[in-house]
Amino acid sequence: LRKFSYFPEYFAANADMFRSKKVLTYCTGGIRCERASACLLDLGVCTSVHQLHGGIHRYLEEFPNGFFRGKLFVFDDRLSISTNRDVLGTCFSCNAAHDDYKFCSTDGCRIMVLICDSCRLRGVTTCCSECGQCDDRQSQPACLCVRSRSRCPREHVKAQLT
Repeated sequence: LRKFSYFPEYFAANADMFRSKKVLTYCTGGIRCERASACLLDLGVCTSVHQLHGGIHRYLEEFPNGFFRGKLFVFDDRLSISTNRDVLGTCFSCNAAHDDYKFCSTDGCRIMVLICDSCRLRGVTTCCSECGQCDDRQSQPACLCVRSRSRCPREHVKAQLT
């Protein structure tokens, strides 16, 4: 989901996936999982809803050698924090292991994208071909990446978990 405000719509569209399940929500700092838990409870299909209080951020503080791997996206100038060296992301352009988000270089887009240093040195600095062909002075409110994404994806569960 691109925006947290889409959660109620997402949960409603995917209610069957949550039906009769115990659900654990977690997020960066605990605020969004409070709201997500409330949305799920309002939907009334889960047997119970729990949350990781304080989010992954507090978990990393309390258990720096715990089970979390990779980087945690944070909503400030740091962009991410980590307590390990695991790289779980891949470059959008070449699929090399990479986990440092940068903004698309097209004015008006500025979507965050994983592009490795090698690709950036080759001139790959945009999130999609449409932005790559865009004049930097043009404002582009919704590029190919954003337009091709469903606002509210419908999940297809392959196997039922109990």
